[in-house]
Amino acid sequence: MNDVDVYITDHQYSKIIGGAFQEGCNGRRVAPGKLYEGTPAVYGILRGCGEIIRQCDWLGRDYYHIDLGYLGRGHFDGHYRVSKNGLQADIDHTEYPPDRFEKLGTKLRPWRRTGANILVAPLSANMGRFLGIDTYQWCQAVKSEIKRWTDRPVLMKEKHEGEISSALGDCWCLVTHASNAAVDALIEGVPVITLGPSAVEGLSWDFSNIEKPAWLDRDPTFFALSHQQWSLDEFRNGKCWN
Repeated sequence: MNDVDVYITDHQYSKIIGGAFQEGCNGRRVAPGKLYEGTPAVYGILRGCGEIIRQCDWLGRDYYHIDLGYLGRGHFDGHYRVSKNGLQADIDHTEYPPDRFEKLGTKLRPWRRTGANILVAPLSANMGRFLGIDTYQWCQAVKSEIKRWTDRPVLMKEKHEGEISSALGDCWCLVTHASNAAVDALIEGVPVITLGPSAVEGLSWDFSNIEKPAWLDRDPTFFALSHQQWSLDEFRNGKCWN
């Protein structure tokens, strides 16, 4: 296997998080701007890291993407996800034990079977630019599609507009591309529709089922999510890499 090139930018998060990952995988520390011979690992998509991902996609090369975790996330005492050849983990049908999930202390609320509004969580401007998606047009298309299937009010929740928990107060369903807001909604028992590659797409509804929900078992997905994220200590000591 090729050595790992961990791309470290001048941002504090990249230095600390990327540095911890580099230590645990015994990788080489490099700066964005050039695709080197090793397997790239990047934190986030800004400051040249997104360009490294694009080049890997064009050339069919493996890469590792690091970002805030699905559960118990937060700088720097929280968890960070690592996914291979994508921005989120591809959750397969492997049965994961509940140990890591239980240690987080996260409680899944019962499925919510009432609620008035459809909440839309758009892509951030940076993510839209990276994916080549016009966020305004995306929002217009999503709202139009929702109205094909339901007459419920449609509300918008931008990433910077407060906590997602308050926006979920009277929510029947959340629609997003692949935001972590989908994970937060599922914890609260609010169903989701994900429109992009998401680690929780196995629990996603279709628009046509927006009024005919399937109340699926969330436990296997959340057990899997907890095994796709690590603390900085687990980065440094090699547990994540192993």
